[in-house]
Amino acid sequence: MRAWAFLLPFLLLAPPAFGQGPGEVLARCALLLKGLEVQALYREEGLTLVLLGRGRPYLLLALEGGRPLPYAGPLRGRPLGRRPLPFLPELTLARRVLLLEGEYRCLVLHRGRVVGVLRLDPSLEPIPLEPPPGP
Repeated sequence: MRAWAFLLPFLLLAPPAFGQGPGEVLARCALLLKGLEVQALYREEGLTLVLLGRGRPYLLLALEGGRPLPYAGPLRGRPLGRRPLPFLPELTLARRVLLLEGEYRCLVLHRGRVVGVLRLDPSLEPIPLEPPPGP
């Protein structure tokens, strides 16, 4: 845990390497976050997986007891009918932007806890989630 705490300041973006300021990146992420809507819901082993996007999928979260949680696994489970989710207006962004291998990453928060990541390319276009492997 201490190693992660030591590396975290080096991962945080101070002056951006791509030429975009942190304010510009955060503004673009905020626009993307504001426009997210439920694209699909899936039920898997006691969790509800929520796929959020706008035309394309950009964020995958798990719901447990109505609270969003990070989910890094593959999208699977049985599909459920779409419905509005009350936590969506509560999603916010962390104040820092991460810069990793050719992309910006904005941390998505729910009540102060990281629940997901929005990714942008160097031109500030959103990077969609990779599609699940076919059958």
